[in-house]
This record gives sequence, structure tokens and C-alpha cells, in this order.
Amino acid sequence: MPTEARRAEFAQKALDCHARAHVAMRRWRSAPANDDIAECDIVDLITDLLLLARLKGHDPATIVSKAERHVYAETGHQFGP
Repeated sequence: MPTEARRAEFAQKALDCHARAHVAMRRWRSAPANDDIAECDIVDLITDLLLLARLKGHDPATIVSKAERHVYAETGHQFGP
């Protein structure tokens, strides 16, 4: 299984590709001066992935819940309140 850092690299590549494909349609401001990634860019990519999931017959809320549990499990944090 890839490390957290390696998975972040994969995510960066997906985000870069998504940003290049949507450069003319950007609705948000660019990233803060101290960062090269705007939070809204991540939100846009996740939203597009969830729309794709819905079109393919998956429940976006279930996917978000599963992904959240994965993040907690892979980073050693507890899930839930």
C-alpha cells in the first residue's frame, strides 16, 4: 500500500490535471500566497468525483463517509465525535 506521502503525490497529480482542464471555468480565487493549493480547488475536484459517482449509481454521502473513515484509519486518528 502506498504511503501517505505517495498518496498525496497521486492526489496532487489529479488536482493538477483537474485544474488544467478547468482553468477557464474557475469560480474561485487562486491559492493563498503561502500555499500552492487553494482549498476550493480540492472541493471542486471532490465535487466532480462525487457527481461522477452519482452518475455511476453510487451514493455520494456513503462515499464521503467511507473516505473519511479511511483518512482517520490511515492517519491513526479516531473516527467520530
